[in-house]
Amino acid sequence: MTSSALVHRSESALILTEPDILAQLLADKRSLNTQKAYAKDLRDFFRYVAGVDEPTPALVKEFLGLDQFAALSLVLNYKAHLRNERGLKEATVNRRLAAIKSLVRLGNQLGQCGYTLAQVTGDKVVRYRDTTGISKESYRKMLAVPHL
Repeated sequence: MTSSALVHRSESALILTEPDILAQLLADKRSLNTQKAYAKDLRDFFRYVAGVDEPTPALVKEFLGLDQFAALSLVLNYKAHLRNERGLKEATVNRRLAAIKSLVRLGNQLGQCGYTLAQVTGDKVVRYRDTTGISKESYRKMLAVPHL
C-alpha cells in the first residue's frame, strides 16, 4: 500500500461530520455502572431543560454551544429543582451534576464548548446516622442484665 493511498483512506475514514459527544462520554467511562448512571442522569437533565426523553447529538451540541451565563443558569436551576422540588439527597444531586460537568468538560476538550461549570459546586453530603455504636459502659450494663 502506498503512502498516498493510506492518506486518502485515512482522510475519508477519520472525519466525523457530527460528533456524538454524549456517546463518546459514555464510551470513555470504564465502569458499566458509571455509564448507566451518567446516561440516566443526562437523560433526566435534558428531560428537565428540553422536555425530551432522549437527548440527541443536536440537542447536546446546542447545550454545549450556549454562553456561560445561559449554561450556568440552566444547571443551577436544575440543581435547585432536584433539591427543592424533587427532594433528592445530596449524593444523588452531586452525581447528576458530575455527569453534566463531565459532558461539558469533554465538549470543551473537543472544541465544541466555550465554557466550564467549575463554578457549580456540589452539596456537602450530610451523614444521617451515628455508626459509632454504644459506649463500653453501656455494653457492660447490657451484659450484666440477667436473662429471663
